[in-house]
Amino acid sequence: MESYPLQCIKSFLSPSPPSTRTKPISNFLPIIQTKPFQTQNPSFRPPPATRYSAALKNPRGFGAASPKKSKTKKQPKRDDEDDPDAEEEPVDDTIPEVVTNRMMSRMGFSVGIPLFTGLLFFPFFYYLKVVMKIDVPTWIPFGVSFIFFGLALSGVSYGIVSSSWDPMREGSLLGWNEAQKNWPVFWQSLWGRSGKK
Repeated sequence: MESYPLQCIKSFLSPSPPSTRTKPISNFLPIIQTKPFQTQNPSFRPPPATRYSAALKNPRGFGAASPKKSKTKKQPKRDDEDDPDAEEEPVDDTIPEVVTNRMMSRMGFSVGIPLFTGLLFFPFFYYLKVVMKIDVPTWIPFGVSFIFFGLALSGVSYGIVSSSWDPMREGSLLGWNEAQKNWPVFWQSLWGRSGKK
């Protein structure tokens, strides 16, 4: 004699005779008659394609850049125009990739450590409040998170100025000497940009 669960499984797996098969579910669903889509406003027509042709032909940000006319400033004439050594080469303003990678790794540490520490204080205060039953005032977690998230925000700037901007020189571990040299240049570049606007 077979057990009841085994009988149920066998009956489920065995094909049932056509007379005992169930009807498909579509027989029980109501028949829905569909009507063609009509708008509320019969005079509505889609806008002609010519309105969007300018956007389709040359959308902003895609395709080849259009040639722009560069405005050149006239430099005052010098007395030694004939001297070929007097010509200055244009200054390359791009940051070398080595220096950029150095800045990113410094920013990773100077932002990541305070941010991670600030995030660890949330479960710590939860543990104090719920498990240890210590009544911690609400302003203490807010103050601690404000301090550590502020340190993480200032870590962005410190990561930039504490790295060596010389591609040939690695710099120190904490970057304090580089930061002392690079802060005035950093602020001067920011003040120079705001003065041009």
